[in-house]
Amino acid sequence: MSPWRVIRVLSGIVITAAFLVLIILSVDLGAMFAAFGDLALPWLLVALLLLTADYGLRVVRWWWMLRALGSELPVAACVWPYLSSIAVNNLLPFRAGDALRTFGFRRQLQSPATRILGTLVVERLLDMTMLLPLFFVGLAAAPPDGIPRAVTASAIWLATALALTLVLLLALAPRLPALVIWVARQREFAERGWSERLQRWGNSFVETFGLLRRATDLFLLLALSMAIWLLEAGVFAAVVIGFDATIAPLGALFAMASGTLSTLIPSSPGYIGTFDYFTLMALAVVGIPESTAAAAALTIHAVLWVPLTALGLGYLFWRGRGVWAKAIGPKTQEDAAP
Repeated sequence: MSPWRVIRVLSGIVITAAFLVLIILSVDLGAMFAAFGDLALPWLLVALLLLTADYGLRVVRWWWMLRALGSELPVAACVWPYLSSIAVNNLLPFRAGDALRTFGFRRQLQSPATRILGTLVVERLLDMTMLLPLFFVGLAAAPPDGIPRAVTASAIWLATALALTLVLLLALAPRLPALVIWVARQREFAERGWSERLQRWGNSFVETFGLLRRATDLFLLLALSMAIWLLEAGVFAAVVIGFDATIAPLGALFAMASGTLSTLIPSSPGYIGTFDYFTLMALAVVGIPESTAAAAALTIHAVLWVPLTALGLGYLFWRGRGVWAKAIGPKTQEDAAP
């Protein structure tokens, strides 16, 4: 492992530990553990059903992107690649699950790795496009002095950066194929015989951004993304209600957006510490008692983490070494290294 990767892993562990300490210092642990006794299991089942619908739509959204780009495959073919990548991301650093989805399933998905990678980038852009507005909408549930200025300022900077990125991407999208050709024909690549392959890779990557320029695809993807994050807010609300607490819809939106956006902070795999702390704080800001908010935050994290990780890992163990072998070494002409 390179020194840079070692530093990233160690810094993630330190950040996770720091936020766990903040949680311990912020909450009466005895009251928090006592709050778990109030959890009504039927509401936990509701949360799991909402999570199932949430991730079902995530798979459909990803399938639609691959299908719109020319991959004729059933939606069922996308289920296990998606869940497996989530499970690996939950356990390993450096977004290893994204690498697995990109390289380990390209035959099953009938797509070159660069196209799959492009859909992952579009997926992230769609999520941020929904999450940031939902965060600002959810702010209406918080008292004016309840949110640190640094948090709202960070969200504003993120929203500004996202808006600029989308504007540049949409403006430059028609010119990207020409840029790919120019890069591929540089003498350093041409002399090594890499030009044709680099051009093919680059075109399969940039074609995914065309999804954002086609009105029908964009409208459908945005609608699916909105439904996905509303369902995830429903998971938060169901767990909180299960603790015999009351939360308004805007409060659930605010807690969901705060907890999810906190995963942008580098930490350990599974976002341990960061997700829990910001979810706890958001729930407390909208009026949930801190001990209940802490118990609810940990339960929400478990609901989001345990089933998806178990399903994804179960599939990988069932499939054995095949998926890992495909992820480690290219097997197709489309993705072979130059």
